[in-house]
Amino acid sequence: MHLDLAKLQSVRSFAESFLKREARLDILINNAGIAIDGKTEDGFGMIFGVNHLGPFLLTLLLLERLKECGPSRIVNVASRGHRMASIDLNCLSVHRDLAVGYTGVNVFAVYCQSKLCNVLFTHELAKRLAGTNVTCYSLHPGGNTGIGKATATELAKRGARVILACRNKHKAEQAIADIERETGSTDVQYMHLDLASLQAVRSFAQTFLKTESRLDLLINNAGLVADGRTADGFGIEFGVNHLGHFLLTCLLLDRLKEAPQSRVVTLTSMAHRWGRIDFDALVTNKDLGEGRYSWQFFNAYCNSKLCNSLFTHELAKRLRGTNVTCYSVHPGVVRTELSRHVSLWQMVIVVPISRLFFLEPKAGAQTTLYCALQEGIEPLSGRYFFCCAMEDVCVQAKDDAVAKKLWDVSEGLCGLS
Repeated sequence: MHLDLAKLQSVRSFAESFLKREARLDILINNAGIAIDGKTEDGFGMIFGVNHLGPFLLTLLLLERLKECGPSRIVNVASRGHRMASIDLNCLSVHRDLAVGYTGVNVFAVYCQSKLCNVLFTHELAKRLAGTNVTCYSLHPGGNTGIGKATATELAKRGARVILACRNKHKAEQAIADIERETGSTDVQYMHLDLASLQAVRSFAQTFLKTESRLDLLINNAGLVADGRTADGFGIEFGVNHLGHFLLTCLLLDRLKEAPQSRVVTLTSMAHRWGRIDFDALVTNKDLGEGRYSWQFFNAYCNSKLCNSLFTHELAKRLRGTNVTCYSVHPGVVRTELSRHVSLWQMVIVVPISRLFFLEPKAGAQTTLYCALQEGIEPLSGRYFFCCAMEDVCVQAKDDAVAKKLWDVSEGLCGLS
């Protein structure tokens, strides 16, 4: 049944249709959640409108039917992010939003505030339902780690030879054992790769090209939020999230071209919308940002994700006329080990962010698999995908001049020019 939580009229229409068609309602699960800027049709902040106000109205409109069918339940999907939030009722009254501003930090803060709304709604609803046959609960859905592992598992199920390029041999061997146990495949291999070292990237490529005669699919999957420097002195997020993948792709490009049809899939993030590339800072500091505060790490992460999108944009132009296509992917909001390298005090901020990434890895891998396997998307090379569908990127992620300059600078930093 059609429902658009960003439109109160749509919520009312849904409830009206449901009550006419369905005699029973035993469980109502308010599951939707987004983290994007903008306004709803009714002029509310998009996150507040979709994450709280829409489910609030929907619940109230369906409450009598729930009471008729009791014992019944209402389940509201909240998040641990509610712990970092507060509600500014004055701002809500004046601006029809939980906060003002559309930077990445502000959007994340509003998301947390909307999750607090979910928890408070459940708390108050339970009091109002006392003595009825309806109960209600809020929850943080949790999740596991490993988009790359989930992707490798699905590819192994399809009979592919899979090379896991990992820094930690022990973890890779554990992952291979799990994949083999689940899929029955005996063709999953480990090769050492540390994206924080350009020499390690070169060594991996050299070994791969000697031992593997074919490469049909390259998935650039690694991503982290961390403090520190790579072995080559680059900021760790810039070095691992962009530069290591850039060099790896360039070194393997000729082998990809030898295959009848091959693809490069690079994981980016919706966070690229909040990124920007300061080339002066990059040349001066060998990094995409400065500072050791958690919000500065998050900004640098967004900047690195913009690099991923720009890299794909420029790569597609350079691959025209070849048998290689490329795609950038936002996997969804997935809980991973994104923050495993930060210090303890930074974990106070970064871990709650990663715990908001609550899709299971298998779900998070679906768009990667779509771009890796779907037939007929070759004309869409260079485009950005989310939820197994093409979406438009922000203006700065398709700026031809910036994409070319980033490529040229990256070549110089990697010693390719």
